[in-house]
Amino acid sequence: MKVRIQDQEIPFPLTTLRGRLRLSGLPDVEISQLLAGIKKYHSNRKVPTESELTNFIEASLKSHSPQIIKNYETLSEYEHLRGESNQIPPIILALEGASATGKSMLAIDLVQDLVSTRFISTDTIRLILRRIYSKKEYPELHCHTYQAFKHKETGNSSLDSVVRGYIAQCELISPPVIEMVKQIHAEGAIAVLEGVHLQPGSIAHLGKGTIEILINPNEETHKAMFTSKYVAGKLKSVSKDSRTREEEFQSTRKIQDYMILEAKKHDLSIIAFESYEDAHSEIIKLVIDKIEQIVGDHQ
Repeated sequence: MKVRIQDQEIPFPLTTLRGRLRLSGLPDVEISQLLAGIKKYHSNRKVPTESELTNFIEASLKSHSPQIIKNYETLSEYEHLRGESNQIPPIILALEGASATGKSMLAIDLVQDLVSTRFISTDTIRLILRRIYSKKEYPELHCHTYQAFKHKETGNSSLDSVVRGYIAQCELISPPVIEMVKQIHAEGAIAVLEGVHLQPGSIAHLGKGTIEILINPNEETHKAMFTSKYVAGKLKSVSKDSRTREEEFQSTRKIQDYMILEAKKHDLSIIAFESYEDAHSEIIKLVIDKIEQIVGDHQ
């Protein structure tokens, strides 16, 4: 469908409305019904304005819970303010955690929920850097994070070797990620980031709309997800050997335990990952809380 903005008719993705409604707490089935109603309502009418669309949705939500209505109004006000003032920061959501903690799968949904136009995975940044830095000169970059200690260690000498290897790899990957976040914030774009190389406390200070969250399954769940990554994730870059995977998991858990301590040090939110739905709901609540704070501070 199309929407009229400043007397110009432009294509309008219903994904934008779907994301806002999901953030508000409306179930997917009801979202689909509401969007179908919008298409039908406007099919034989003039192209609506954004405000007309908003009014239609607000009227449709009147029978729902006060919390859903409040969330939708807050999100609508936030989007309105973003268009009116350069002082309104974009939401930049960073999901942190060691390998196989569930952050990548959560990020896929959250990109849609936030209608994010920017997505960064630190694994992708690592792949790009491998084309720039040779394996001979930077072997710690050309391996999994939990293997980097075999090539280089840095950081506090009191830390475990595996953790110091992780820090050595982060020293190459974190700087370009941080520069990207700065640029995204300057552009005012909504973004979702995920990756083990997002060290807790490394980007929260870059903007008032930045949310750092550590995803933390208990050790048993983490082990199950890690050891099944070859079969479940279809990844060819991990070992099929169960004994090797067990050893690699122990190294990975050391990195996760270090990240938990760092997250607590920086007073970051730590989300337990035992249920995908519960973790997703908790993250959504943190996003809504942040947006409410931004809107409240502006008012």
